[in-house]
Amino acid sequence: MSQRNASTRRSLKLSVRISFFLILAAILPLLIALAFSEVQTRATLINQANRTLEADAQTHSQLIENYLTAKLLEVRTLDNTPIVQQYFTDPAHNQAALGVVVQNGLAINKSNDPDIVLVTHFDLRGHYLFHYSIYGLKPQPHGKYLIPPSDMQHLAKSKSLQYVSDVYYDPLTRQSTIELYTTVYSTVLKKPVGIIRSTLSLEYIWNIVNGEKGANGDGSYAFILDENGVRIVDPDPQSLFTSVAPLSSQLQQRIKDDHSYGQESDVPVLADEGLKGVLNLNKLPATFSVTPAGKHEVFQGIWRRFSRVPWTYVVLTPQNSIYFVANQQLFITLMVAVLVLIPLGVIGWLVGSSISYPISRSVESLRRSSSALNRLSENEKKIASEQIWMMDSSETGLKSIQYYTDASKKAVLQLNTLGNDLLARPEREKPVILNGVAQMINIGRYFEQAIIHQYERNRKVAVAMKVTSEVAKQIESGAKSVDDATTVLDQVVNQLRRIIGS
Repeated sequence: MSQRNASTRRSLKLSVRISFFLILAAILPLLIALAFSEVQTRATLINQANRTLEADAQTHSQLIENYLTAKLLEVRTLDNTPIVQQYFTDPAHNQAALGVVVQNGLAINKSNDPDIVLVTHFDLRGHYLFHYSIYGLKPQPHGKYLIPPSDMQHLAKSKSLQYVSDVYYDPLTRQSTIELYTTVYSTVLKKPVGIIRSTLSLEYIWNIVNGEKGANGDGSYAFILDENGVRIVDPDPQSLFTSVAPLSSQLQQRIKDDHSYGQESDVPVLADEGLKGVLNLNKLPATFSVTPAGKHEVFQGIWRRFSRVPWTYVVLTPQNSIYFVANQQLFITLMVAVLVLIPLGVIGWLVGSSISYPISRSVESLRRSSSALNRLSENEKKIASEQIWMMDSSETGLKSIQYYTDASKKAVLQLNTLGNDLLARPEREKPVILNGVAQMINIGRYFEQAIIHQYERNRKVAVAMKVTSEVAKQIESGAKSVDDATTVLDQVVNQLRRIIGS
């Protein structure tokens, strides 16, 4: 009965559990694939993205490297032709050679090198001789000098007899250029005879750098740093011609004196701790992580150093772009899992309901049977209790009758004894005594017959009480058995209800 009265522990419904197991069976392979993707495939995809980024940086930096190399080779070849050397041996007396040099230079410049916007000739001390330009440009001084003293010093020290200047920017034309210096060496005189400066537009290089914008994922871009850490090519106007670290006072003064960037103010600093290492190749790996100035997310960086010029090509792309393919694969896997989850949940619920419905009906029938048995058990217990109470009362009454029977028996014995004593008295009292004795004997005999009859009745009552007692015990035992059966049935019902979750 305590099991009936105890509250049944609630559990998930059978239909819900079946749905859960069906979903688990379908989703488990996807989860395994997802885990494999996270452990193995994701790392492979990220490495592949990094290799692609490195290859892209290598390809574009190599394009710029080859371009500069080709231009230096072209100007070396053209500037050392016999007619050019003839002119430089005696510029004052070779005016005929000058016309040929200008005519040939313009023709070659127009057909092969339109990105060389101006060619200027100097003597070995840097004095202007003449120039030509297919764009009609004239040489402009860099600060106070047509050739800055620092450029003359670098050219004099160059073993290749060539030197590439720093970048110059003209705010009027919004054009960046570099100066390609070549020392003209006379094979006849066996010595240098002059200097030719070819002003090269950086439009081709700018096109390459601009083409990197978004090429390696949303937000990716490239730029070029010079040896001083100044951003000389940068698609962001706010970053162009800013330095990643403060410049020395001497360098700031030289840049102002040369009007390198079209103004006489200091180069602004847009500090970037992550890019400072680019200036020292021993402190920065080829691939690095950095949060650029003005940005709020981590970028993956790749850099390549040029060999012909002291520049560094840097490509940055948000790490989210590198992880895009891996994240996309994860998203697709999760979407497949969700799409599988919905129909499986419906199917599982339908299957579980079809299985649990007949069980639920059986459980309800058993519950009603259990309730009926409970009522029967209670009634039998009540009847057994009443029978036992009646037996106790009858037993008490029987004992009282037996007591009165025993007392009557003793009275009869006393009467018999008294009668016998009276019979033994003298003759003169004999008639009266005989009459009284006779009456007493008749009374005694009547008591004796009544006692015999009462004994017989007591025996029958005792037998009936014994039988009734046995019946009461059987009723009580039956009630106990019904109660035990009801308890077991309640346990079965509770177990079935736990199975179906109701």
